[in-house]
Amino acid sequence: MTLYGIPPAPFRRAMAPDTGRDHARHIARDALAWWLENRGGTSDLSKAVGTLAALALAAPSSPAGPDYGPLLLPLTDEEVTDVLRSVWNNLWAYNPVLTEAARPLHEWLAHPSDDDIRGLSDYTRILVRAGLLEYASDLTRCEDEDLIGLLVQRMRSYADRQQAGQFFTPAIVANPHAEILLSEPIPPGARLIEPCAGTGTMVRAAAATLRFQGKDPADYQWWMNDTDETLIACCAVNAVLFRLGPNVTVSRGDTFRDVSELEQDAQARAARAIREQRRTPILYPTRTRPPRWPR
Repeated sequence: MTLYGIPPAPFRRAMAPDTGRDHARHIARDALAWWLENRGGTSDLSKAVGTLAALALAAPSSPAGPDYGPLLLPLTDEEVTDVLRSVWNNLWAYNPVLTEAARPLHEWLAHPSDDDIRGLSDYTRILVRAGLLEYASDLTRCEDEDLIGLLVQRMRSYADRQQAGQFFTPAIVANPHAEILLSEPIPPGARLIEPCAGTGTMVRAAAATLRFQGKDPADYQWWMNDTDETLIACCAVNAVLFRLGPNVTVSRGDTFRDVSELEQDAQARAARAIREQRRTPILYPTRTRPPRWPR
């Protein structure tokens, strides 16, 4: 039996690729293929990655959670847009600091044009059918590969990445690197800093290593920095997907500067985000009636 063209969630999980790495590559491949075919290029990176990021954040918190797939498939472009707004509104209420850091991925939702939202419902169906909800609800799969980073890499050309000096560390390198770095005991409360974070691949590997050692990443302080605002936005989302806990700092700047300046700037941005959230509890008012999500 299928619902709106997809099997129930338990069957989708059973049919998913065996590893998180393969699953992430499958999702990124389908997402890129749809975007290239239907949007004519990769210039709308913030919309492609921002939509995927929001739907990943909307996934259940565990594989045993409710099945949102059948609710998403029949939606129109306008209704999907409001679902994305609702996801960022929820994160804004829960963690305004990370939501502010992720703004490059969602600020287009404030006043999107017809062209901005064209085909978002089809894109959502592609992501749901590729298993995005099953991937994002399973921490083991999220820790196996950085899905958002994969999509960013594939949407940015090699020439663009070279010009910006961006060299993304693959998971097969990041994982053993993290195991070596964390081979010595690190006490809870220690600050783990990634000065050239990209989309957070090394942080993902470090969090996975700590969990393998029986430790909780939420007991540590995480600081991710990069010079690219889109990559920092991806780090903010990944901090939630990787379950890093409440002690996460993301900053944008040159690490050759005085680190204290970066820290002061990050603290000031965090304070502004908290004040803004108190003044404006709803980041993006919705315009359609959202679907009724099961609990």
